[in-house]
Amino acid sequence: MEQLNKGNSYFVDESFDEALECYNKACQELPNNVEAFVKRSQCNHKLGNLKEALSDINQAIKLDENNSKSYLKKGQISFELEDYDTALKAFEKGSSLDSENSQFKTWIRKSKAELESAKPSTATTATTSTTTTTTAPVKPQEPVKPSLPIPSSGGKVRSEWYQTATHVILTIYAKFVTADNSSIKLQQKSVGISFKMATGSEYVYDVDFFDEINTQESTIQYYQTKVEIKMKKSRGIRWESLEYQETKAVVTEEETETTKPAVKGVISPYTSKKNWDEIKTEDDKVDGDAALNKVFRDIYSRGSEEQQRAMMKSFVESGGTVLSTNWDEVGQKKVEGSAPKGMEMREWEKQI
Repeated sequence: MEQLNKGNSYFVDESFDEALECYNKACQELPNNVEAFVKRSQCNHKLGNLKEALSDINQAIKLDENNSKSYLKKGQISFELEDYDTALKAFEKGSSLDSENSQFKTWIRKSKAELESAKPSTATTATTSTTTTTTAPVKPQEPVKPSLPIPSSGGKVRSEWYQTATHVILTIYAKFVTADNSSIKLQQKSVGISFKMATGSEYVYDVDFFDEINTQESTIQYYQTKVEIKMKKSRGIRWESLEYQETKAVVTEEETETTKPAVKGVISPYTSKKNWDEIKTEDDKVDGDAALNKVFRDIYSRGSEEQQRAMMKSFVESGGTVLSTNWDEVGQKKVEGSAPKGMEMREWEKQI
């Protein structure tokens, strides 16, 4: 496990080449360890080694056929490789294992849209008959309107989001997208984006928001290389993610400042202010440290890749005293430890 843990540390620091070396050793030492192959697949994906990433995630599925996260990753990699049929099957299988994960629904729609656009159009042959032709007046030819540029992204559309105290900003990186050649439906609880690509395929992006927005005070800006959607929050809370979550924790700006004595935006697993009785576990017999560990595992398994990196980095750097799912905050600096109430953190030196 040492090489796997080292690889995880390199991964959260975005040192993917070093992480891959460690994961290679981990997969050799632990040939039946699902996590080792999942992590190496994620690392290869980050490095652009799509075929290697697909091979690793297939191996992980062989070792554990009931891991919905593995099918999500397989579908995403297959989608990038333009193997939409394989991608659709992977997303449908993952959805059957975790029907509450809205990501599967979004990716299933994208895959079906790609498969539909790839179908050849059927032309109907009209029956012709002999008729008497008459010469019609010739209308003056109208000037040909210049055609709109076709959206292009160099083969892959990238999306990013961030937030301020009052707004959430979603950016879609694709060239030549305009209001005329795209469809953007911004609603109170969701947004739907679609446009035809230069390759002939259709880009589809649908997401249900973490919280409601004020559409009247939101704007859509079209640039030559991107589209920026600036959405006004309906409430002054910090979004844990862009997408809606079934069990989302609403954190107000005031609570962020007053109830978190450690690093702003992180969650201490030892804090006494969390009412653990409100958390329902699948097994009511589990209690104590086992129950706490189960909660953390559930959060990690359902989190996005970015949230998983944030949890891993905060936990490792703080010596196991701080756990965070917010990569925007913990990704920029080292996470300091936060000792339980009545105790203090100390740096231990090696005794000679």
